[in-house]
Amino acid sequence: MYERVKKMSIIGIDLGSSTTKMINMNEEGQILNTLMLNRTNAKKAIDFFIDDKKIDKQKISKIVLTGVRKNEIEENIYNIDTIKVDEFIAIGTGGLYLSNKKEGLVVSIGTGTAFVKAENKNFEHIGGTGIGGGTLLNLCKKIGDISSFNEINESILKGKLDNIDLTIQDVSMQEIKTLPKDTTSANFGKLNEKATRDDIIKGIANMIIETIGMMAVFATQKEEKKNIIVIGNVATMPYTSTVLKKIEKLHNVKFIIPKYAEFATAIGAIKSVK
Repeated sequence: MYERVKKMSIIGIDLGSSTTKMINMNEEGQILNTLMLNRTNAKKAIDFFIDDKKIDKQKISKIVLTGVRKNEIEENIYNIDTIKVDEFIAIGTGGLYLSNKKEGLVVSIGTGTAFVKAENKNFEHIGGTGIGGGTLLNLCKKIGDISSFNEINESILKGKLDNIDLTIQDVSMQEIKTLPKDTTSANFGKLNEKATRDDIIKGIANMIIETIGMMAVFATQKEEKKNIIVIGNVATMPYTSTVLKKIEKLHNVKFIIPKYAEFATAIGAIKSVK
């Protein structure tokens, strides 16, 4: 009688500036467990993940860390081989893996936003912006007393941009063939006393997503294949896809928001060491 082979799994952890994202994958690449927490002590977050998801420590072959806070962990966790991966390599690897692409611009919308040019196993951080999910959440907290992305999503559904943004049809009587009449001419350029809280929240989201989307367009101007892979929490918001599809119609690009986009960097950390 042969002894049954013990199937092992890997844990990937993205220790970001405002959130901790954790994922557990088996050797075949199947995602077994995921968990996202607000920023907390790295070791406590890992303990909670393993306890909450009832993960057998004896079946963990390695733990892979990435993100700006990865150096909070200085030694192996539970005496399991613990590896650290450069964040931009993890972003690029995760974006390509989840989108099933060999190359593209990976746009990671975290607290801020990073732009990583990815081609096979070559990754280059070409820049970024301080505008990101932190901007969105904190402006909405201050202006609209909103404390979560779910509340932002609900507010966007009720909000309208008519009292917020100037569009092409507001500033030009003539038709411009290259610009649809509902194209934004000036974010918050039409803000008036009629604007509701929901209108303003939608205007903030629209401004942030449009800005990041257009920066991505400019970053791919010299590229032949213009795949733009968008990952991070903001990528999973329904309104993000709506805004990016409008930008697609104006420019020769393709925005891709893959499944598990919010965990892409943690997945990329795992895939970069397998």
